Amino acid sequence: MSTPNYPLALALATAGWNNSETARRINTRAEQEGHRSVAVDRSRVGRWIRRGEKPRPPVPEVLAALLTEHLGRLHSPQSLGIAPARSVRVTLEETEHQALAANATAVNMPVEDYARALLRSALAVQKGTQ
Repeated sequence: MSTPNYPLALALATAGWNNSETARRINTRAEQEGHRSVAVDRSRVGRWIRRGEKPRPPVPEVLAALLTEHLGRLHSPQSLGIAPARSVRVTLEETEHQALAANATAVNMPVEDYARALLRSALAVQKGTQ
C-alpha cells in the first residue's frame, strides 16, 4: 500500500511549483551540478507525491536545496519525506508477531506501517525524556 507524501506536496504547493515545473528545476540544477544521468519528468514527481515513492540520489538533495533557496527556510530530504529509506530487521517471537498483526488489523494498517509507527512513537517518547 502506498502512502501520499504530504510534506513534499505542501512544500511544492507553497513554492507554487506544479509537477512539470518541479521536474524542470531538478533537471536543470542536476545538470548544472554535473549529474548527467538525472532525468525527472512530471509523472515521476507525481508518484513521489501520490505514492510516496523515493527519488534516487542525487535528486533528494537537489530538490531540498532548490526548495530551501526558493522558500528561504531549510528543507532537507528527511523533512520532505524523500530521503532514502533505511532498513532495520527485527526478529519477533511468533506470539509477538501475531499480536502485532492483530493490532495492525484493528487499526486498518499494513503490519509494516504499524510497526514503523510504533517505533517512531517509541523513539519520540525516548527523545522527549532525555
